Amino acid sequence: MISWRILTACIVLAALAGCGSGSETSSTPSGPDGNRYFGDHPGQAETKAAIGSGDCRALRRATEREVGSSLKTQSEPTPPSSRCLLRGRGVSVSIYLDAAYAARQRYYNRMVEQDQFYGPDPAKHPHPVPGVGDPGAYGHTASWIPALSTLYAVRGNRWLTVAYSVAGASRPRRQAMAAALARRAFRLTAR
Repeated sequence: MISWRILTACIVLAALAGCGSGSETSSTPSGPDGNRYFGDHPGQAETKAAIGSGDCRALRRATEREVGSSLKTQSEPTPPSSRCLLRGRGVSVSIYLDAAYAARQRYYNRMVEQDQFYGPDPAKHPHPVPGVGDPGAYGHTASWIPALSTLYAVRGNRWLTVAYSVAGASRPRRQAMAAALARRAFRLTAR
């Protein structure tokens, strides 16, 4: 018959053996700076691309011509996550640029998630928009979500999100204007 002391000692030793030494160990590879990345592929590096204050003013002027009224701007030009917000009576336009590591992968993840969660609802399903993102088969580098009045597009490792809300504008018109702003923002941030 095994003594209770020996059984207790075996349980304690087994528990201690599974605890490790307290140092961080992982089978996930780390980058040179110690950070762990997902989707480590060439071309996914962070860029210095940003929507600068001047870019925001140019986007405001284009939007003002379309809506026929003056707008106020709010700009956050710091890479890798910059934005330009345009506001006015009945107008709310947001342009976000993600140029951080693996922005392209985040775009694809977002579209897959949107499709998985809301696929049966056509207004919440991503609709391809040709001529905005990178050229490619089926136009999957730019997608319009009608229910959100939002266009998502990717070129290289720059992911743009354009939320376009103008009172009285039809969904097709909002999509067309969001696409025009995205094309302009991609040109402005290509430097």
